[in-house]
Amino acid sequence: MTRFSTPLLLALAVVLGAGAGIGGYFGWQAWAERGPEQRPEFTLPDLDGEERNISEWDGKVVVLNFWGSWCPPCVHEIPMFVDLQDAYGDRGLQFVGVAVDRLADARRFHDELSMNYPSLIGVHDANEIGERYGNELGTLPYTVIIDRDGFIVQKFAREVDRETLEPAILPHL
Repeated sequence: MTRFSTPLLLALAVVLGAGAGIGGYFGWQAWAERGPEQRPEFTLPDLDGEERNISEWDGKVVVLNFWGSWCPPCVHEIPMFVDLQDAYGDRGLQFVGVAVDRLADARRFHDELSMNYPSLIGVHDANEIGERYGNELGTLPYTVIIDRDGFIVQKFAREVDRETLEPAILPHL
């Protein structure tokens, strides 16, 4: 290396760093101007075969949870969802499950866990809907909080605990 290499490399690093910073700033600014993401529209049958549309719960704070009976983290978090639905349902909170499962398994699971909120069903359709809600990898569980105006305010691509979920819900009630 020559003695000119070090200053040249340092100058190149500064220019590249500044470019990345400026690009990041403009990317953030474009996101901020775009504002919150409106929840996508969808219709799926519930466990009784009745078609339900997500707009049915407009005006409520919706916690949309994609789950499967074969998913251990789903099994673990759903009792907490039941408790939160009991605690805050009268303040406008509405949990809605989307089972990525077979109907018989989803119905059995729903009954065994005494789920006190509706669950919709659809294997391929549910995965497609999850993707429209930001779950490109098809991760389960996947949970989305939608405010009263229909905007997505939080996404969790993992099991969520009460200490994380409850404070994310409460400001919207």
